[in-house]
Amino acid sequence: MKYFLNSGGFASREVNSYVKTIKSIATTSQYDNIVKKLISLFKNKSLDSAKFTLFYKEKVAISKSKPLTEKTPWGGVALKKVDVGKNYIRKLLVIKKHGVLGFEIHKLKHEKLKIVEGTCIVLYSSHSKPGWKPGKVSVKIASTGDKFEFLPNDEHGIIALTNCVIEETSTNHLDDLVYIFKAEQAK
Repeated sequence: MKYFLNSGGFASREVNSYVKTIKSIATTSQYDNIVKKLISLFKNKSLDSAKFTLFYKEKVAISKSKPLTEKTPWGGVALKKVDVGKNYIRKLLVIKKHGVLGFEIHKLKHEKLKIVEGTCIVLYSSHSKPGWKPGKVSVKIASTGDKFEFLPNDEHGIIALTNCVIEETSTNHLDDLVYIFKAEQAK
């Protein structure tokens, strides 16, 4: 399938202009090039003066391989709560500056994301939203307090513009991950 980006006014003028030049995304290589360009649009901008206290606390735990943590190429995951009986998981995605989570879907998992610290770009296609069309991907610059909800089969990906901590609450489907475009980490 080909994907088509739409900023819908949720991004900066530069991002809106760039998004309009993209005809479609059909390959991982195209996706990686778009990610690199989006990051480059923000390299010299002051985005967030927060102290990232939670980011550094969780980063230390992940780097020491503390229980219930997992290192990833983009940073790591800190599992905070699992309730199998209620089909509920809460974890923190700890994403280093310019870390990229691939463009992905979940076949069963229903997840909610809340930006706790930092600024990122969220690429998403919410099938239940009015005006949704196959392949239409929205681009939003998100910061502390912004929230997203993804139902099964909603495509989504994240590009960290600063160090970020994102709280993910979801149904208990830990191995339910299908990459559409597995991202190369920006350098």
